[in-house]
Amino acid sequence: MKKSLLIAAVLLCGVLISAAAEDLLIADFEGKDYAGWQVEGQAFGDGPAVANVSPPNKVTGHLGKGLVNSYLGGDAAVGKLTSSPFKIERDHVNFLIGAGNHKDLTCINLLVDDKVERTAVGPAVKDNSGNEIMDWYSWNVKELKGKQARIQIIDAHTGGWGHINIDHIHQSDTAKKAAYPDFARLTDPNRTYKSLVPKFTFATSLAEQERELAKNPLLERFKESRQKLLEDPHYPRYHFCSPENRLNDPNGLCFWQGRWHLFYQAYPPEDSRQHWGHAISDDLIHWRDLPYAIYPNPEHACYSGSTLVEKDRVIAMYHGTRVGSMVAVSNDPLLLNWEKLTGQAVIPYAGPGDEPLPYNIFDPCIWKQGEYYYALTAGKKPAHESSQQVRAEFLHRSKDLIQWEYLHTFLEGDHYGLVGDDGACPYFWPIGDKHILLHFSHKSGGKYLLGNYDTERNKFMITDGGDFNHGPVSPGGVHAPSACPDGKGGVITIFNINPAKNTPGWNQLMSLPMRLTLGKVGTAEVLQIEPTGDIESLRNAHQSLKNLLLPANKEVVLSTINGNTMELNLELDSKSAQMLELKVLRSPDNEEFTRIVYQRERGYRGLSAITIDNTYSSTLPDVRSRVPETAQFMLAKDEPLKLRIFIDRSVVEVFVNGRQYAALRVYPGRADSQGVSLRAQGSDGLLKALDAWQMKSIYD
Repeated sequence: MKKSLLIAAVLLCGVLISAAAEDLLIADFEGKDYAGWQVEGQAFGDGPAVANVSPPNKVTGHLGKGLVNSYLGGDAAVGKLTSSPFKIERDHVNFLIGAGNHKDLTCINLLVDDKVERTAVGPAVKDNSGNEIMDWYSWNVKELKGKQARIQIIDAHTGGWGHINIDHIHQSDTAKKAAYPDFARLTDPNRTYKSLVPKFTFATSLAEQERELAKNPLLERFKESRQKLLEDPHYPRYHFCSPENRLNDPNGLCFWQGRWHLFYQAYPPEDSRQHWGHAISDDLIHWRDLPYAIYPNPEHACYSGSTLVEKDRVIAMYHGTRVGSMVAVSNDPLLLNWEKLTGQAVIPYAGPGDEPLPYNIFDPCIWKQGEYYYALTAGKKPAHESSQQVRAEFLHRSKDLIQWEYLHTFLEGDHYGLVGDDGACPYFWPIGDKHILLHFSHKSGGKYLLGNYDTERNKFMITDGGDFNHGPVSPGGVHAPSACPDGKGGVITIFNINPAKNTPGWNQLMSLPMRLTLGKVGTAEVLQIEPTGDIESLRNAHQSLKNLLLPANKEVVLSTINGNTMELNLELDSKSAQMLELKVLRSPDNEEFTRIVYQRERGYRGLSAITIDNTYSSTLPDVRSRVPETAQFMLAKDEPLKLRIFIDRSVVEVFVNGRQYAALRVYPGRADSQGVSLRAQGSDGLLKALDAWQMKSIYD
């Protein structure tokens, strides 16, 4: 009896296995064209993308070489792909999806009778190497079997993450499972989720808050995590980095009740949606971790924004993905407790069936003028008589932070950007007798505009502009700013700097904070850029050199100056040399080094130039170098070159005569890549003075 039951069970199992139908491919996008798909707009081009070749944004998790990737030309282009009709014959439609998570704007839809029956958005997540993650998503379509359907892929968003990646769409009786944690949460456009990260409500007095923080389990977790991260030889020692997992844009830098507060896009390990991370400092250098400050819900993720400090509270305004601009307020001593006004977006996205908005909603900046609060949001607009997109900023105002009125675009006379710049992460504030608009381009990194604020017309009339990043934003470039007033007519700002190598458990880091003021060289007005905060407190083991001749065409190794966690202050006279070259993080055999090259009056209209080059910084096979980039600056007649250089394991920052800044990421593969050398080309040069300090860790 038992034997016959076993045989029957085996036969039944065989029947069930044989009954499982083969998958039906809808599209794998491996051909030269879209093979029957209807193409609208410019975003998708004439045929499928080639992974990691064209367009150039990096993806991972795809199959084969071909895929749909609407990053063609960047996030500015929009368009739509619609498949030929097909019959639903299986229980599931599976596909790989990545990139933009904007509901109804960057999505894939299943249409039946021209009605959207299923939809999904991308997760908008990258791995530590900067690759946009694609993973499986599955629609259960059992109830729709037998009906005619079409697939529609939409890119209707022009801001950050304004593109969609799709690959290998097929029907199957089996649902594909995503490998990435919480992928279903990230790609469901119709639901909001409470964060999985532990959240705490704190007391309202400083003494009580400190007692609660002393035993806070999140802070204990942060401490253990950071100790492990510090074992990585490339993890910084005096530049702020997230205590756990990766980070992105700095947000809401402010000074409140005697302390500096830095917020940033954090990615907690148990819920990878962006939360606002939080750290405080007494001196802008030594940062102390605090628990996550702002958690997503109703927004899908907490993207970038800024803060406004009032007498009795701090206002945070930021981009809540899938919902719009959010406002949260806090007034406790350490800004630990935040309340979201209305609990919903105060500047929402258009609803289903509504007319398209005349403005973009992304990365708001907030200030107050008279009785009105003003909010500036980032985005693009078509160039005059052209379909190409250029930077735009959109202005709203409100008396109560809840009801907002759209006014108009904000910029006038903007001739200082590139086609494709998008003005993300704006920060607008007075500086000297002008105003400055700090911002970020997803194309070309950190930037600024200077000009005059016409408060009657609410327009920013631009007179000058420049860069903090001098090439493409990635790999290893200077990314987005966060800023606040210094109370003395200047602005304090800090940037995140992109990775150029996969570093498990972390990726980006923050620049040193810098103070921006207006100054003059002769009669010319220039933006002055100086590192700020109590950097001097980190100095240790001082060494100096004076009046060292640099013989023509000979590399001079400074045998007593070496390290990978240093500050260097140099004063140089090129005399008649064609260039002066400084190498840092140099290996003894010159196999690894990072170059800093000075050429006097070799830039536009007689400007001088500094070039940074990490082409030879690393022998490791997975490090991505940057194209050497040049920053120009003005020197007065007979003014010597003065450099302040900060080296911190995997970052080099250069401040030039207090009026230019350049930085990049480096990842030496050799432990002995710590040397310093100088070279004058063509004729002799002179090192007038050099001071070098080994730098202490802010985590000791």
